[in-house]
Amino acid sequence: MAKDVHKVYVFFLIAAGLLSALVIGIHGAGYYSTPLGDRPFHPQYSLLKPTGLLGLGYGIIGSTMITVGVILYSSRKRWRVMAGVGRIKNWLEFHIFLCLLGPMLVVYHTTFKFGGLVAVSFWSMAAVVLSGVIGRYFYVQIPKGIHGNELSSEDLVIENERIGEALRKQAGLDADLLKLIDSTALPSRPVAEMGLMEVVSFFIVNDLTRRSHLKALFEKLERRGVQAQMIARIRVMASRRIMLTRRIAFLQQFKRIFHYWHVVHLPFSIVMFVILSVHVGVAIAFGYTWIF
Repeated sequence: MAKDVHKVYVFFLIAAGLLSALVIGIHGAGYYSTPLGDRPFHPQYSLLKPTGLLGLGYGIIGSTMITVGVILYSSRKRWRVMAGVGRIKNWLEFHIFLCLLGPMLVVYHTTFKFGGLVAVSFWSMAAVVLSGVIGRYFYVQIPKGIHGNELSSEDLVIENERIGEALRKQAGLDADLLKLIDSTALPSRPVAEMGLMEVVSFFIVNDLTRRSHLKALFEKLERRGVQAQMIARIRVMASRRIMLTRRIAFLQQFKRIFHYWHVVHLPFSIVMFVILSVHVGVAIAFGYTWIF
């Protein structure tokens, strides 16, 4: 998928998700904000209640989106026949879209009323969504090739050396300036001694403060009379080098963290789907149908 096409694809997913949630929320705002005891007398009650035409539809569509999102992404990762079908990054983005919008529709289905078995299912779903967002952050820290395969530390070192050579020869950066860039990417203490929260907080803080840390570098280049166009190129290469340097240093830690994340994410997912199946089975047994 070309870069510009990918941007349109991501924008479409974000826009579709936000617009859907917003339209549904605005349409039912009056009903959802009505006290539970007064809802049966609300004009939209028969439409938006959990067994109503729209209310039940939100639940069915939302649950289907979650199920399809999980099945498609898992199949792309595990089935050899699908190994060459698109980039796994794009599949992950579609999986995130379905598994964020789907739970939101399920929340509208519940009309923000949680109790009994539904409450267990809802909080399991919330835990899956939250752990999925965290897992996405960990996932992107593990570098991958164009087909989604994990890159080795040797691949990263080669790429980092190529960028360093470009910064030296094309941009004219000396050893001190390169050292300034690399020091921005690494923590003050040995990586092997850092705990999980230290690693995560370092990455977050480093992302937020990267621009200010590199300010001294760009001020030196400006004093040397380097043109703005070249500084812009150096900024891009320096950011790429910082990212690669960090990933080389933290590669094994993030692989281990991502492995432990699966241990947490999977049980919540299983509980969610088991209770969802029970909920759907009970609803069908009691004769609740939609437009079928």
